[in-house]
Amino acid sequence: MAISDERAKKTKRKKKKKGWLPKKGDSPKVVFDKIITLIALAVLIVCLYILYDYFKASYDAKNLNETLAGIYNSIVHSVDDDRDEKSILPAAQALLEKNPDTVGWVSVPGTTIDLPVVLHKEDSPGNYYYLTHNFNGDKAEAGTVFADYRTTITPDKQSDNIVLYGHDQRDGTMFGELDKYKKNLDFYKENPVITFNTNYETGQYKIVGFFVTTVLPEQSYDGVVFDYQNYIDFDKDRYNDFINNIMLRTQIITDVDTEFGDKFVTLSTCSTEFENSRFVVVARKVRPGEDPNVDVSKAYYNENAKEPDWDLIYG
Repeated sequence: MAISDERAKKTKRKKKKKGWLPKKGDSPKVVFDKIITLIALAVLIVCLYILYDYFKASYDAKNLNETLAGIYNSIVHSVDDDRDEKSILPAAQALLEKNPDTVGWVSVPGTTIDLPVVLHKEDSPGNYYYLTHNFNGDKAEAGTVFADYRTTITPDKQSDNIVLYGHDQRDGTMFGELDKYKKNLDFYKENPVITFNTNYETGQYKIVGFFVTTVLPEQSYDGVVFDYQNYIDFDKDRYNDFINNIMLRTQIITDVDTEFGDKFVTLSTCSTEFENSRFVVVARKVRPGEDPNVDVSKAYYNENAKEPDWDLIYG
């Protein structure tokens, strides 16, 4: 009889250990084990949700980009020779019907950058909206490639320098592959010309230079910051200042010349060398009648680039 009672007590104790949630009668050790298990389960669920959200956002961004590229590229070359120069390109019209903020299209060979460009004038005095919204206007971490809100792109006028911003996405979307140029002379030599079409005309741009820079004076060794994003329209002095600052910082020296009156496009994205760093690619529009090809054999590394200290960063 005593043996049967003892077995019953053990069975009862074992039953009390079952279940996920702490219950009355559980020993302190069992309660602790259950709490740890629940915490681990909660952490696992949160991590799985974060991974799901990340991969879904990445998939959605790629899918949207491919859809828009399919629409644009299927008709971008079907331009009527008799078209009025001030009329909208058919490919641009197709995107304008989906988003009236559309101002152009940017394409960088050798990368996944083949994307619409938007302009949100209501962003004054900053550039915020398309940092967190996709082309369709939905909330999206990858955002959309957009022109600085101060930019002018009309049939009659184009800003001297169109600054385009895009996130440095780890999955390669947006400007995530722009850094293929970084410290890579061979990649530049294979891809020295990028395309930027406005709503009104197609355009090719020869890369003048690219560089990593900071946006904070305290992170510059001499306290001077090149605020490239504020160079939108030029007089001659402003143009000279723009070019001089590029040539001081560029990682490479190219055979591409520039002159006052040229048009430029500047691609800007976050960089990974240090906090608040930016990677910037500047290109000059091919002039009317100019050969769009670049003699890349004359390009070389700029060992005297002002910033940052590449030996410190790359060893």
